[in-house]
Amino acid sequence: MCNLTSSRAIKIDSRDATLFSNVSLCAYRMGYGKMALTDALEALRLRPGWPKAYYRVGAAHMLLQEYEKASQSFKDGSLLDPTNIEMEEAYWEAENRLRTSHVGETSE
Repeated sequence: MCNLTSSRAIKIDSRDATLFSNVSLCAYRMGYGKMALTDALEALRLRPGWPKAYYRVGAAHMLLQEYEKASQSFKDGSLLDPTNIEMEEAYWEAENRLRTSHVGETSE
């Protein structure tokens, strides 16, 4: 339902970053990481200085287990909105996942 309604809205106005952000959120909640990332990146392209777009990009990267990219997105968003506690917490979560994902790996 969410995806269908949002897709129709984007067809009406494909220049609205908020719509792409909302579609990204829907895709994220449905577990569609690549779709969430694509729409989040489009939101960021349409509104480059928007912290929420960076958050959506980071969240999609987390879903895809791309922790380094997620961390960078959350960090970039935090620079734009230093008082955003949710963004900071997401950054540290990505950093923790990045560290634990490398535990047990050996370098050759």
